[in-house]
Amino acid sequence: MTRRARPKHSRGARYNGRRTFTARILASSRAVAVLVISLVAVGAVVVLTSPKASAERSIPVNVRDFRVPGSDPWGTAFDSSGRLWVAMPGCDPSPYCSSGTPPGKLGLFDPATDNWVATVPLPSGYGQPLFVAVDRSGRVWFTMPVTNAIGVYDPSNSTLEQWTVPTANSGPWDLAIDSAGKIWFTEHYVNQIGSFDPATGTFFEVATPAANSNPYGIAVDASNNVWFTENNAAVGLIGEYTSSGVLNEYKIRSTPVTGLTPHLITIDQAGNIWWSEGFVGAIAKLDLALATPGTNDGVTEYSYGLNCGPSCSGTHTSGIAASRQGRIWFDDSLQNVFGSMPIGGGHFSIYSAPSDLGTNPHPHDGLNIDSDGRVWFDEEFANGLAEAIPPPGRQS
Repeated sequence: MTRRARPKHSRGARYNGRRTFTARILASSRAVAVLVISLVAVGAVVVLTSPKASAERSIPVNVRDFRVPGSDPWGTAFDSSGRLWVAMPGCDPSPYCSSGTPPGKLGLFDPATDNWVATVPLPSGYGQPLFVAVDRSGRVWFTMPVTNAIGVYDPSNSTLEQWTVPTANSGPWDLAIDSAGKIWFTEHYVNQIGSFDPATGTFFEVATPAANSNPYGIAVDASNNVWFTENNAAVGLIGEYTSSGVLNEYKIRSTPVTGLTPHLITIDQAGNIWWSEGFVGAIAKLDLALATPGTNDGVTEYSYGLNCGPSCSGTHTSGIAASRQGRIWFDDSLQNVFGSMPIGGGHFSIYSAPSDLGTNPHPHDGLNIDSDGRVWFDEEFANGLAEAIPPPGRQS
């Protein structure tokens, strides 16, 4: 197998209080050394905060949150005006919701006015929207895993439409849109990704070799290659379906590791692939200039560990996004924190999620970054949408 040449990518009722948080800079040199030894022993390549970097002055951020006009907020997506669409399934799919759960809602938040400017309750016969994506025409696409369907809402005429995925009980999950307007999505309950062509109304599906891969996050690069995570810890791979129709898979570690459940996925300005790693408290990068399918060449993992004290129930890295200002942002739903690190490496800055709407906000899969570098994320168990604003000049 040959290494890939790097393609050229460009990058896929409210609470009125505002609070300032200061980053908790990570670990002592002794803790770093112990963790490096334990992870290298299982074949991982892990880059951690150095004592020198840890001493850097912490970065304050302003954080506020807004109550959503629904419940259990999940995925988010910006429209062309910078407003934020939020999927509100009204249940916590773990990974299923009860068949008796009523249809969910879509909500539109306008940062310019700090108000929800639209709420779209889905009618009978629809399911619970989980992730959202906005196409060039402003139409809002969403997945409904419980009812096994892809839906679209057109704000220009307030119409809804849906299509059933061909594979029964496939669990359409995350979604992304390519440059031709095709809707790509993961089928989390099985071992497939799929696409839907709005122009023809037709589906196309691709299966992974592992029957239990449970694809989760998905992103499309500037060359229309589709990247996705294979979320089962027993599989633990990063998948790529190329624009020429070839399925590649990349290992994260030489052998699968318990708890390493690659979750959401994003692409930085240099075209490198980043993902969150679930229950191991880490984010990771695939450097395409070094990548070789079937190996973990070019993979670097960055661990931030536990930061929530003795009351912590564990760690789960969920949302992830790359900012134009040169940072990777992520959140951790079990530690109730969010944080960032420079794309080129360096120390982590970790912040507590706001607790004004609830003591267990559970920041999850809705983390997103707007063009001004403001970080947005859902607070699933507090029914909130949070905004974090790094100080000017300190987003990078």
